[in-house]
Amino acid sequence: MLREVQFNDLYTTIIVACLAIIVGAKYLKPQRFIDILRLLGNSNYLRIYFKDHKFLDPFDIILFLNFCLNGMLISLLAYIQLVKKIDIDIVLFLKLSVVFGAVVLVKILIELGIGYLFDIQKIFHSYVFQQVSFFNFLGIILLPLNSLLIFGVPNNRFLLTFILSISGLILLIGMLKSIKFYQKLLINNLFYFILYLCTLEIGPYILLCNLFS
Repeated sequence: MLREVQFNDLYTTIIVACLAIIVGAKYLKPQRFIDILRLLGNSNYLRIYFKDHKFLDPFDIILFLNFCLNGMLISLLAYIQLVKKIDIDIVLFLKLSVVFGAVVLVKILIELGIGYLFDIQKIFHSYVFQQVSFFNFLGIILLPLNSLLIFGVPNNRFLLTFILSISGLILLIGMLKSIKFYQKLLINNLFYFILYLCTLEIGPYILLCNLFS
């Protein structure tokens, strides 16, 4: 019995666009691209590239764009499979991706603003760089996983749950690395750290959930 082949131009376009973005990042900074793939294994990437890092870094901007597209793609796939089916076109997808990226960018700008306000720019600049690095790493990992979920084993809830769990684990590891790096500072300001978690770490995800609902 022949297997039915399903064609989905929207998903194909998104996957191909993300692949082109990642190839562009690798072409722009080949060694740095290899180093970011090792981000989970060691912290050399964070130490080496923070020294010369700029806020509007082309490499980070390119990979952040890929993160927004893949992050929104897995979010939509999860919503369609777990909540209800909805019709998505390329215009709606791009609008949702812009909102997704805007929420993350506003969070980053607020963090940088807090650093400037309390005269601890270097600490928050380092923290933001670590966050963006893990976002970009997650975006790279999501590309093959999203492709597998769409074209390999579509509508597979086990694989979807696995991808969501991996995504959450990567973000959690990134946060734990930052907490470990600033452990002494956080212990001395535990109340403000808890307040920060509630407003700038948990709050944006609540906003994104409300966006879908």
